[in-house]
Amino acid sequence: MTILQPTTQESVFKRVLWLYGLYTLLSNATYLLGYYLLPEGFMRGSPGMWTARVAATGTFWSEFALTFLINLVLVVLLSVILNVLQVKGFPLGYLYPIALAVGTGLTSGTNSFLASDLRQYNAWDGMALGLSICNVEVLANLLIIASTVALGVYQYSNWWHGKPTKVMNLRDVRLSRAEMLCLTSGILLLFIAAYRETVMAMNL
Repeated sequence: MTILQPTTQESVFKRVLWLYGLYTLLSNATYLLGYYLLPEGFMRGSPGMWTARVAATGTFWSEFALTFLINLVLVVLLSVILNVLQVKGFPLGYLYPIALAVGTGLTSGTNSFLASDLRQYNAWDGMALGLSICNVEVLANLLIIASTVALGVYQYSNWWHGKPTKVMNLRDVRLSRAEMLCLTSGILLLFIAAYRETVMAMNL
């Protein structure tokens, strides 16, 4: 049980801020990398672009519902389930925002969005659009990830090999009031981001 203490006993809001800072740093760095070193459209065939294709139904409410559902399922599958596993107290769910930062930075830096061409927006409009869609979605993901760190049922002693040790049962996990607030806020923000994304897609 002592393995879990450094991670689960720190404030959930501290976890969110730490993840947001790491995400911002990596996203900005990979944006510049993509802009200066990679060809335009470099990321258009990547798996991260598939969700935009799947959600494009042509009708507003069905596309909105599908976008929200896909985003929610991705967060649950790729981060919450990963949080069940920890390596020396480090939740594996934290790997998701790291990968998300790199993917988002490279996609923006190489202008690889399927639904829009970044050159059609000026800096003012583009910044507002990015903050009200992508950044809201990112913050939602981070809130959900940070609030479910307590799910760390299995612990690995190192990154390279060995079997995990079961330190508790999943049914014994109890989220704090602050973690429940962050989890609920994250789901709500995913809902808002999906709505804004669908509005943008329908106006193109």
